[in-house]
Amino acid sequence: MLLGVISILPVSALAQCPVSVAVGDGGAPRIKTEFAIGVGGVYTMLEAPSTDVALKPRLGYQGYVQMALVFGRFIGVGTEICYSGGSVITSLKDTKFERTVRTTTVDIPIFLTLRLLNIVRLNLGPQFTVMSRAEYSVDGNTQFFGPVYPTVNATAGLGVKLFSNLMLEARYIYPLGRGTNQFMGHEFTTTTKRITAGLTLTF
Repeated sequence: MLLGVISILPVSALAQCPVSVAVGDGGAPRIKTEFAIGVGGVYTMLEAPSTDVALKPRLGYQGYVQMALVFGRFIGVGTEICYSGGSVITSLKDTKFERTVRTTTVDIPIFLTLRLLNIVRLNLGPQFTVMSRAEYSVDGNTQFFGPVYPTVNATAGLGVKLFSNLMLEARYIYPLGRGTNQFMGHEFTTTTKRITAGLTLTF
């Protein structure tokens, strides 16, 4: 969590304090701040090879707040706080026993943005998962599945402007590590890639 907070501080400080910026032709500033909010869906490709447990992820949801510094017309550096929720239908193979594992996740990506023709945005950077919680219930008792996502991930994304301040964004998130999970006494490792898509409102 500390790493995520430290990563946000520089952008937040610049956004709140008056800063002297360079001025380009026509008096337009070369450096500006940009904020955005968004909602979308998340699909997790959850793999657990060679186990007695079957995993069937379902489509989840997410909401996020973005902050960025934009340098000129083509380059931006930003960060984001993203909250997401979802579920995984988890069962023991060759039995009818299954449970719904509920997941809650908080991610903080840091991304470099290339802006093309004021329409297309390409995003690339690391993503830090500062909270990954998953649990299920058995006979009214809460059981912990373990973290679904590793702490460090890599993300690449594409955004397309639909209107002056509305964008359609999609991302692919690749894990830079594996997770260790348990279900009804069975322990196993998992790999969790993600695809997200949603609408972002900039201002």
